[in-house]
Amino acid sequence: MSNEKNEMNEKNAKSEKNIRVILLDDHPLVMEGLKNRLSKEPGIEVPRTFNDPRVLLSEIDSCRPDVLIMDISMPHLDGFQVARQLKERFGLALKMIMLSGYTYDEFYSKAYEIGVHAYLSKQATYGQIINAIKQSMLGHVLVSENVMKKPSIEALTPTEREVLEQIAQEMTNKEIAHNLAMSQRTVEYHLTSINQKLGVKTRIGAVVKGFETGLLGSLTQQLNEE
Repeated sequence: MSNEKNEMNEKNAKSEKNIRVILLDDHPLVMEGLKNRLSKEPGIEVPRTFNDPRVLLSEIDSCRPDVLIMDISMPHLDGFQVARQLKERFGLALKMIMLSGYTYDEFYSKAYEIGVHAYLSKQATYGQIINAIKQSMLGHVLVSENVMKKPSIEALTPTEREVLEQIAQEMTNKEIAHNLAMSQRTVEYHLTSINQKLGVKTRIGAVVKGFETGLLGSLTQQLNEE
């Protein structure tokens, strides 16, 4: 009986020293692959995985996680919404890592502002993910320095907002010119102005910033449609 008790105490002590990581992703193959790899890493355990953000938010307390690794594009709630709610509930006690196929600067910036400790591409190696887990536990933030500061956003003119809406509908410059009764050169001028005001460099960057700031409706709806 004494030996069994000692073994149980040793297991509990070992478990307490491990970094408890939970996963949230609606792609089962991705999640299972990551779970299997992390479970083999000394000092890390994966007590629970979730494919529905709503379930995670209701059951996370029972998991007692140190780190959450999650996707951004998911049904019902996107990763940013989940991160905000968890940040309010747990503060710095829960380290959050975003693992996403979206690599836009605007997403990096948004993650940093919410308080995410690391934002990694889904192309990241297991070694990079494990490093992010360990660094986050030390309180380090692994987000690109070039997006640490949020650019100021000037108001768009009514015409620029119309152009931005057309861009979001994947219209070409020629199509935008036809739809808005202007020359392609004028469209290009508006595109340049939009990018400067939103602090972005590309059309997709302008669209992402448009959703983020509310100029183009719901970012969550756009991600779920994709």
